[in-house]
Amino acid sequence: MVKSAVTLAPVLLGEVDLPEGVLVILDPGLARFWRHDAEPASPRKKDPAQYDLRLTGADAAAAGRAYDREFDARFLFDRTDPEDAMAHFALFARENGLDARAEVMPTRIPHAERARLAVEHGGGLGVVKYNGLWAVAAGGLPRERSLRVWGIPMPRGAFEGRWQSIDIVVDDTAEPVRSEEVAGVMVDHGQLLFAGLGPLGHFRMWEPLDGLADYVFRGEDAPALARELGASDFGNGLFGWKDLPMERVGEKATPLQARIEAESLAVGVDYRPHCNLERLNAQLRESPEDTGMLVLDGARVVGCGNRWGDGIFNVSRHLDARGHTVRIRVELGTEQRQKMMRRLQLLQRGAIVSRTILDDGEPIRFAERMTPHASEDSGWAFSSGVEDEAYMDEPSNFTVVPLRVLVARFKALEAILDAPVGALFRLEGERFVQE
Repeated sequence: MVKSAVTLAPVLLGEVDLPEGVLVILDPGLARFWRHDAEPASPRKKDPAQYDLRLTGADAAAAGRAYDREFDARFLFDRTDPEDAMAHFALFARENGLDARAEVMPTRIPHAERARLAVEHGGGLGVVKYNGLWAVAAGGLPRERSLRVWGIPMPRGAFEGRWQSIDIVVDDTAEPVRSEEVAGVMVDHGQLLFAGLGPLGHFRMWEPLDGLADYVFRGEDAPALARELGASDFGNGLFGWKDLPMERVGEKATPLQARIEAESLAVGVDYRPHCNLERLNAQLRESPEDTGMLVLDGARVVGCGNRWGDGIFNVSRHLDARGHTVRIRVELGTEQRQKMMRRLQLLQRGAIVSRTILDDGEPIRFAERMTPHASEDSGWAFSSGVEDEAYMDEPSNFTVVPLRVLVARFKALEAILDAPVGALFRLEGERFVQE
């Protein structure tokens, strides 16, 4: 009898208000790159100037789609070398017999307007580029009421405790009959923010709302360092100073950092200005569901951990038979994501390897997948084929190293890593073949 996966109950993460009926999803840790209605320049002063280009000509629409550089195929955003971009597109158009060209726009398109254009271009769902990063915008959503944000858990098993998806529910009584999907929202800090387009313009990162900041640290050497520097003990292994005026942060940070670097201390530091991001992170640290809610310009926004880390996550819109949006879904625990995570977990595990390979420079010629004996064991064992019986019988001639170290050195291993227990391979030329 085959047991079916147990479906766990959805978890309410919060409610979001959409005054314009437009939802934006992005990583709050990247929010400083979202410039909203301001000039869409990078906040990093050393970054080069950027330009936006519009595609024109009788075949501009077809050429933009074929060129396939932007979700909104009418534009080329955030280009640092406009002359090169124009020349490259012109060559592409000529080679494909298309009457189209790219022209530098006299003024750049702000990120908020890009969101509206993406929704228009995508018929209700689109990808928004902001300083080379990706957010997702969905339009045509209710303005007069809040929408609930639900975490949909993975079934019990290897990935239990992670989200299968995060759903923004528009109509929980309607039945979706079709869906549309875009790729996707770019995540670099393992978090997602769900905000109305207008309220998002009031999100402040690294800009203290009260002129204050916390500077905290933790680690093996933190208690002793805290005693020496007169830092407060906040419990749970956290030390430092809270509610510092911004101009005084350097007084605490500079000597602390100097000691850490000079003595190679096992201490990690965290600068926490009292901005919207830190207020959100403070809630996430305390929440068992890793979620929090802010009010921006009178509207609620929801932030949460995605529980899968970084990457690009597709977003789908599900519609009923009338074409009305039933829900917006961030696709998290997809089969592809699970496979990638299994591979990452496997690469962190140990493999048995002959010292003829590690110490003598012999290649891996034989690979065997055995039954793992512990959670940190990959089950893989590798030998060079030059070992005799006496060598094989001596345990000290073998050692355990992370599988990722061997894969980095012997690229051909990548093709066989998912082989089942009992599989045996030998090297032929530059690839492994199964015995």
